[in-house]
Amino acid sequence: MSQPLATVLTNTDPNSCVTACTPRTGKPWQATNQCLTFLAVWESGVLNGINFRHRHVTEGMILQVYPDNVGLPTVGCGHLIVPEDHLHLGDTISLTRARDLFRRDLRRIEHAVKTKVNVPLFQHEYDALVSIVFNCGPGQGADGIAQQVNSGDYDGTPDFILSYRSDSHHHARRVTEANLFSHGIYDASH
Repeated sequence: MSQPLATVLTNTDPNSCVTACTPRTGKPWQATNQCLTFLAVWESGVLNGINFRHRHVTEGMILQVYPDNVGLPTVGCGHLIVPEDHLHLGDTISLTRARDLFRRDLRRIEHAVKTKVNVPLFQHEYDALVSIVFNCGPGQGADGIAQQVNSGDYDGTPDFILSYRSDSHHHARRVTEANLFSHGIYDASH
């Protein structure tokens, strides 16, 4: 059942009441398991096995610290190493630690989406935004996409996603995120 967004009188006649509804839901949102799998495949290349860079992947986590595509030390599910992690290129972490880092990163990302997006969303739209912000960052990386979504132009958002912080390294990801936003298809194959 749709929840009313607003009920207003259109003029002074008490019988002129209009109620606006949407099937989308408001806050609080939470990323689904499908979203987490989608992120894991995009960040690590595969869910389990050997990825395209010949790195071992377990449950979407790369357990050995490696340089990402711009040379920054990364581990787990796309976690950028910070000094307090006390990790260096070549170090190996446990699957438990990788999951903890992922949960910590995801909390930060979801907080940014929940704080910056102020319109109702379908679950798959929220999951697509989580993926984009996970990739672009929760600061300025979230601002442009939040502004677009907050405009209420849900139909125009997939086209916006295709060009949002998209270069040759990110275009395929943006295509799948746009597809997730518009159609709810969780396909991160690439």
